[in-house]
Amino acid sequence: MEDGEGSANGRSKMLPQTLVLDHVSPATRLLEKRRQMFEVQEALEAQKLDFNRKEEVFKRREEALKLKDLELQESLIRFSKFLQENDSKRARAEKKATDEIRARSQKEKEIEQLTEVLEELKSEKERILEVLEKNMRYQQYLESVLEVADEYQEVSDLLLRHATLSATNADLKDHQRRCSELAEKVRTELQIYVKQKTDEILNLNNQVAKLKTELEGYEAEAMVQEAKKDSSLQIASQRTLEYGQVVLSADNIFNRCRSKSSIGHPAESNPLHQLDVIGNFVSDLGAIIKQFRLEQAKRSQTRAED
Repeated sequence: MEDGEGSANGRSKMLPQTLVLDHVSPATRLLEKRRQMFEVQEALEAQKLDFNRKEEVFKRREEALKLKDLELQESLIRFSKFLQENDSKRARAEKKATDEIRARSQKEKEIEQLTEVLEELKSEKERILEVLEKNMRYQQYLESVLEVADEYQEVSDLLLRHATLSATNADLKDHQRRCSELAEKVRTELQIYVKQKTDEILNLNNQVAKLKTELEGYEAEAMVQEAKKDSSLQIASQRTLEYGQVVLSADNIFNRCRSKSSIGHPAESNPLHQLDVIGNFVSDLGAIIKQFRLEQAKRSQTRAED
């Protein structure tokens, strides 16, 4: 606004100055009138060029907002695909780990070794519950984002995230149930195994050590995938925050223009429509200022002639 007022003041200096001629011929006065009209026309052309420049600036800002919107949508789609792929990998890793635990448990000799397996299953359950709790916090965060800027958040993306988390929760509950059933089954099989397979203890212990190493590798890989997922969520949250700030700024300017405008603009939630209203308000304000200054010049000219 200060730049606009400065340029307007500069243009006002370009308006023709009234020449006070008390003792001149009518022809001289006619020439002076024509000179003043020519200067007024030049001032109008300058204001027209300034208006076109401002209109071009608003168009570039509108295009920038559209590009940011498209980038955010593409980022959300890529993140959704990443979650689906990560869930598939984790499901395969968990299935393979379960099969290895079953094979190792069947080859245990002592009840104490079976108790260690149960402790590991409990640790796995606690880790899964922690992951579930984190996912629920993410869901709550996304809902809070939707409450702040629901006109820009894709509902289908939120539903897709919710469906993914629900499926994960169901898989974890089913995994817990199967682990409990497996533990009971292993306990019964262990009693038979101890009686029939005493001579294979050494070889089986070697196999257990190998399987334990592979399991640790799978657990390390799962931790890496979890860290990547957290990083992606943090980036998506930062971009969503920046997008929300842009939306809130446009809405604030729109409400100020709407409160000061004599035209009864309806409430608008679309930022592009809000920018249109803001541009029209600025254009109307410039035209009013221009008209006011022209009238002041005419009144000054009339007083000078009188």
